[in-house]
Amino acid sequence: MSRSASGFTIIELLIVIVVIGILAAITIVAFNGVQNRAYNTAIQSDLKNFKTKVEVYKIDNNDQYPDATQLPVLKFKASQAAYSAAPTDQSNLYYCYSATDRSIFGLVAKSKSGSGYSITNSTGVQPYTGAYANPCTGLSASLTNNYRGYATDDVTDGPWRTWAR
Repeated sequence: MSRSASGFTIIELLIVIVVIGILAAITIVAFNGVQNRAYNTAIQSDLKNFKTKVEVYKIDNNDQYPDATQLPVLKFKASQAAYSAAPTDQSNLYYCYSATDRSIFGLVAKSKSGSGYSITNSTGVQPYTGAYANPCTGLSASLTNNYRGYATDDVTDGPWRTWAR
């Protein structure tokens, strides 16, 4: 009587496990890249949408952009899941304006991917690489005031301000 062995050897099983591990690692890296691009695209779309809303506001209000108190009338809704919420990021969305010259504005945002973007009354969406401590003066020396759309230290309203919800 002859006996035939069937099944896989331990070496064959180890090779299959290693190949599955390599494929899983490649998939995770590819997914992170896609997810980061989606976050960045959502931020850029928000900036364009915001600019459209403030331009309409300006037409209706004597050629002046809104100050911080007038932002809720814009009914802007940020894609909150796309914005950075890292513990070190106290703010990730800034509306920049001048108290003396209401013909200019800027908006700076930081994506969950770590990329920053800005838009002003005279530019389209651009990468923002400046400091986030006071990003408005990085856009223009005239933009001396800022109003945060997200603030982790705001215990009254929660992190997202009403104008950006």
